[in-house]
Amino acid sequence: MRKFAWIFFQTFIFFSVLTSIDAGEVSRQEYLNLLKNYPNLVSSNGDFSKGEIQVVLDPQEMADIEKATCRDVGVMMQDKYWLWVNDACIFPNGTKGVYGRIMWMKSLEGYPGVVVMPVLPNGKIVLNCNYRHATRSWEIELPRGVVNIGEETSAAAKRETMEETGMLVESLSLLGEIPPDTGLTNTVAAIWMAKVFDQQDSQQEASEAIEDILSLTVQEIKQAFLRGSYECTIKGERKQIPFRDPFLAYAILMYELKEAAAIKHLPNFFLLDKD
Repeated sequence: MRKFAWIFFQTFIFFSVLTSIDAGEVSRQEYLNLLKNYPNLVSSNGDFSKGEIQVVLDPQEMADIEKATCRDVGVMMQDKYWLWVNDACIFPNGTKGVYGRIMWMKSLEGYPGVVVMPVLPNGKIVLNCNYRHATRSWEIELPRGVVNIGEETSAAAKRETMEETGMLVESLSLLGEIPPDTGLTNTVAAIWMAKVFDQQDSQQEASEAIEDILSLTVQEIKQAFLRGSYECTIKGERKQIPFRDPFLAYAILMYELKEAAAIKHLPNFFLLDKD
């Protein structure tokens, strides 16, 4: 009985190691094929001798780094929305290792997402109170969403604003671009400023949980950032909701910088109510 158990254990270990090796080879090959189709994923390969994180693309060196670190290199997981890859890297001090990246599939073709700062005729900014799955909490945010394949970011901005808030916008002005998490994702979102000219019923998707639409002055927004929260009504109950949207903070900053620099292309109706 002991002999049988030992043989079974050795066989299990052998096939486990074999499967692991095969999985590593497959993931590395998928990775190299991915880079052929989307070379922009390593548009800057990096040079560790210049203080950068260098991506290793030699298959044998990738395999050696994988073995030394006991971490798979290549495509780890992929679905219709997300792509997770582990890059074999050389760090600035010459150490070799593995660094992971998570990307929206849409980012392989261009901008994956768009953010809008809708401005009412009275200068107030439209925000939504949205329950976010990732943070497991209510958040007060600018409207945002994905850019569909073949869709211009300005068109996506209009569509997402209408779907989430019911606000119809026009006269869009690009405030800038922001990467929300450079340590993990490759996402860069375009942030637009737009004039609200009408309103209709919102058309939220089934996966969205937007409870309230707010309109705040710049001063109210700044005070809420300082407090870290803003009071909203959720299903009839008043609650202090976290106020920490990085896209909103960036949008306000960029507007005020452009205003201070006397950027002439911003129309007069973009003058925000700061009282």
